Amino acid sequence: MEFRKDINGLRALAVIAVVLFHFNPTLIPGGFAGVDVFFVISGFLMTSIIFRGIEQDNFSLIKFYIARANRIIPALTVLCFTLLLLGWFSTFDVVFAKMSEHILASISFISNFTYWQESGYFKAVAHQKWLLHTWSLSAEWQFYLIYPLLLVVMRKFLTLQAIKIAILIMVFVSFIASAILTYQWPDPSYYLLHTRAWEMLLGGVAYLYPIAIKTNTKKKVEYCGLLLIFTSYFLISQDNAWPGYLAIFPVLGTFLIIQAQSNHSFLSNNIIYQKIGTWSYSIYLWHWPLVVYMNAYMDINALNITLMIILSIILGMFSHLFIEQKLKGKKAVILWFITLGLSSIVYINAGHFEIREKSQDPGNQILSTYKKYKLDPTRLYNDCNTASQMNRTGKMRVAERCISSETGGLFLWGDSHVATISTGLRYEMKKGTPLSLLSSNSCAPSFVMKRPLPDNRDMGCNYSNEFAYKSILKSKPSTVIMATRFKHELFDWEDTINTLHKMGVEKVIVVGPLPQWQPSLPLVYARRHIGEEFIVDSGFDYSLIKSNQFLVDLHKKNKNFIFINMLDNLCSYTQNNELSCRAKVDDDLVAFDYGHLTVEASKFIAKNYVVPLL
Repeated sequence: MEFRKDINGLRALAVIAVVLFHFNPTLIPGGFAGVDVFFVISGFLMTSIIFRGIEQDNFSLIKFYIARANRIIPALTVLCFTLLLLGWFSTFDVVFAKMSEHILASISFISNFTYWQESGYFKAVAHQKWLLHTWSLSAEWQFYLIYPLLLVVMRKFLTLQAIKIAILIMVFVSFIASAILTYQWPDPSYYLLHTRAWEMLLGGVAYLYPIAIKTNTKKKVEYCGLLLIFTSYFLISQDNAWPGYLAIFPVLGTFLIIQAQSNHSFLSNNIIYQKIGTWSYSIYLWHWPLVVYMNAYMDINALNITLMIILSIILGMFSHLFIEQKLKGKKAVILWFITLGLSSIVYINAGHFEIREKSQDPGNQILSTYKKYKLDPTRLYNDCNTASQMNRTGKMRVAERCISSETGGLFLWGDSHVATISTGLRYEMKKGTPLSLLSSNSCAPSFVMKRPLPDNRDMGCNYSNEFAYKSILKSKPSTVIMATRFKHELFDWEDTINTLHKMGVEKVIVVGPLPQWQPSLPLVYARRHIGEEFIVDSGFDYSLIKSNQFLVDLHKKNKNFIFINMLDNLCSYTQNNELSCRAKVDDDLVAFDYGHLTVEASKFIAKNYVVPLL
């Protein structure tokens, strides 16, 4: 097939979106849809290779697999080997062990399953995972393994026309599965092939059913495709369930551009787009570790973001020229086996690397402690969290012990952050005080707002808030304490507070946002602040200040509730106007992850800031 400059330009359009999104999501909120553009392109190209071989009766599965391996494995293996080498000298044991596990999963092309399993609410955040982006390569490789094999088997029993119809049916089935399952099981639907296959298969349909478009109409079709892609880039965000039915925007847009075959557009004629498109695979590979590095070790500002984006392109260029183009065949296979073997050894022997200089770092003990940290009581968090219950059991319910059978007392309501506050209150409250807890992941307590999309998180939130209304009416608590992680300015607190008072609640307490850290407080502390009780660090999430100020302003004009300003209580500005926040309570860190309270911190906050107001 003749080289398609328009498709090469599409690659550039996809990788630019992904890179910008990963370095700064505000630049292009839906930039993650660039991966979906890649999937369609991949499906188109693979289908063209396979069908030409089948039609000419000379298709070889082995040659196809070798060609795909030569395209994907060398650069990926070099990246993994580089990370393994750098990790040996520069990372803590816990980080190094997790990195080796992810390397093993990535070069075995099962990392999409690994990251799906790690995608729970209390799991490591994305910016701690050096190879998170390889999930898409794993899904793609799985498609490469299954798709040609399936077509070869089908060819033994079906005509080419029947196979084409079967592919159309598979597109429809996979799309429907994606549209439904994304909202029921968002994590596996995001990472696994069954809800992504339709995107690649639709790329195949673009090859199998080319549309004859008049020359003077091609540009219009291409512009329609671009409009759909840019719609997904700028009107969709990570708050939307994905892929689901919304993925039709970038997928259909890519389909239209491929069908248009316009050789005279900014995609095909722009030399910069053509170069970036050529380097796109390597740029994609190398950019994400730079994102992780920047979030861990650098100030996140416009200058550093710009420098790291430029470095991503430079590394991508060199990787394409000296790895993709030159490292193939036996050399690539040998390096792959070496990397596989070394990462396996590290993974199997995790925690036994005393010979590493970094293993002697005192930060190792800190990270080891909080890696194993168990929220007390963890079962209470799970049992009283409706979204967690849905994810674990498939049922929307709240354990009986979460809601006190006695009237009066306290009722804690919100997301997982209110659950961690409840831990300290159980220690600090007078014995026998009725205490109820109701939470749901990423869910603001509200009687008036319903979450719009029926995925587990949204259904859990709606159920939690409806259940809270019924439970408060029944248990008649004297005090309701509400807390949520962030974005307080998006919710109508006044209506909910007024409703609570009308229901007979005497005191309504709103706990403001707690300090939060990226990638996590244990990592921030271990890397730069061992021994410090209060810390100043760029890892602090400064977006919380806006949410906190909203509550401050609300409380100034509405004295109908008690506001606990946790940022004021735990943080203060230094003489240099830098925000310094409490990192430790006695011998325990304040948070065991990005912001969920440890037991000691929860007890400290309950004793000093909550109980005195009851």
